[in-house]
Amino acid sequence: MLKSTEERYRKLARNFYKTRMPGTQLSTSAICEALAVCAADYRPGYFRVLKNALSFDVRERGYPEAAKRILLTPNPTTLPGSTIPPKAKLHAVKALSEDDIAALLHHLGKTRHYDVFAAVTLAWLLGVRPCEMHSIQVTGEGFHIIGAKKDDQGIRGADRDITFPNQTDFELAAKAVDLYRHSHRSAAAIRDTLREQCRQLWPRRKVQPTLRSLRHQMGSNLKASGIDPRLMAYIMGHRSTRSIERYGDRRTATKRNFSLPEAASNADLSKVRISRKSKPVWYSAEPAAKGVSPKSTHQQTKPRTV
Repeated sequence: MLKSTEERYRKLARNFYKTRMPGTQLSTSAICEALAVCAADYRPGYFRVLKNALSFDVRERGYPEAAKRILLTPNPTTLPGSTIPPKAKLHAVKALSEDDIAALLHHLGKTRHYDVFAAVTLAWLLGVRPCEMHSIQVTGEGFHIIGAKKDDQGIRGADRDITFPNQTDFELAAKAVDLYRHSHRSAAAIRDTLREQCRQLWPRRKVQPTLRSLRHQMGSNLKASGIDPRLMAYIMGHRSTRSIERYGDRRTATKRNFSLPEAASNADLSKVRISRKSKPVWYSAEPAAKGVSPKSTHQQTKPRTV
């Protein structure tokens, strides 16, 4: 986990205790109850981030079991049969045509926003997260990407080695890596500039694309390619094949006038788990009978003061 993420989690936890639990003694049950009460005020995605933040804070206080219980707290707005409507998500662009990508890169080059140009190129060609861009290393004919995700024990499992079948695309990505590495601006500043430049380029559009939009587009292209889900998860930097369900739709894949990244020949896929919890709508190569997941069990434990 990045230091910036840890600090963000601490701030989120402190604010939650201050605004949602004023004067309340911290305990596992109290935190879980407060989460459930305010769930309707948050979008499902933010609810997950908040759970991660509270779990991280409680683990830092020395209560790992309590932290696990907080992570298992379900969102009452998304439970089957729930009568509590979840807060609507903000509309986001999850697909970009190749014409849009080309127009955006041309505009960024023309306006000399070279660090933003590099970030867009890396998100487009490699599908990397913005927080991973500084970690990319060019190794021979490929790229080594240090993953930003870690598990509960702090072990990172999303490092990956990527290659390109097309030499031109490899050289373009390698130049973008070097260009981005020499940038002294923060990822937040680059995102803000991208938002501003997209508004200048497409003033009539109500919602503008982001670096995350390009990551979604990569997911769409990978799903349309028909490769194995474990390879998709590896290229996208996920530890589970279930995670790639959230990225992209094969119906919005581009014509792919460029090559897709591939796992290097020495890639270690052992850390990518094959999820059997559900049958993804985008992948039907295996019968549903093989995807039956075991019933989850919940241990009842006494509230602990944290």
